[in-house]
Amino acid sequence: MSSTEGRLPAYPFLLLSELRDAANEHGYRIGPEEAGGWIFFRSASAPGEIGLAAVNGTGPFFLSLMLPGVARALDAQPAAPCAKGHVGAFMFATRDELHAGVQAVYRLSVSLPNFPLEKYEHAVAGIGETEGERAQKFRIGQNIFRDALMEYWNGTCPLSGISSPSLLRASHMIPWSDCTTDAQRLDVHNGLLLSALWDAAFDAGLVTFDDDGLVLTSARLEDAALDALSLDKAPRLPLRDEHRPYLAHHRNHVWIRN
Repeated sequence: MSSTEGRLPAYPFLLLSELRDAANEHGYRIGPEEAGGWIFFRSASAPGEIGLAAVNGTGPFFLSLMLPGVARALDAQPAAPCAKGHVGAFMFATRDELHAGVQAVYRLSVSLPNFPLEKYEHAVAGIGETEGERAQKFRIGQNIFRDALMEYWNGTCPLSGISSPSLLRASHMIPWSDCTTDAQRLDVHNGLLLSALWDAAFDAGLVTFDDDGLVLTSARLEDAALDALSLDKAPRLPLRDEHRPYLAHHRNHVWIRN
């Protein structure tokens, strides 16, 4: 399914419609363009390009990615080869799995480090450095960071399962004021999407996480809070390597050790 293997025959209408639906329903509405057996789509609101392919409408289906960070972060079965100019491809057994994969790619594309930073830099261009203007930049940055975490964590606290937006907080591992660059402040790997109580405990240094994603508590965390957090039911955080340096800072500088 690459230009090196020759083109597949023109896609029949129903199969092309299947692939178009998988792209269009999850934010990729520019296209399609066909080359080397892949059907390509782009998004007006997310960076990068995706390629979709299939032999028939019952699967398997294939997804090719341009962005290295998204390809590394996507939890799916690798496939080969990818489309020309792309960095990786993945296989999905069913149509529903393909839809979930494209949805995950969109979420990752709009939340990985460069995109939130670019949005922020564009939003604050021309804003000065008076006290009021710095406060305005702070609000803009916090909103962009929260939106990026909402996408990255699929709108759900990974510890409590709470998905009500009004009960979710964007938690920094290295606090905003301690970050040395805007890139650190807006890096989704420097943040967790936590329910309000988990966020308060994390921000106060009463809980943190080890490099395997297991919760660590402070002796100052009272029994009522331990019960309210349901620590015995708290799952392991799904961490990437990019999270770990930020978490190490939180353990060393924010967490109140026993």
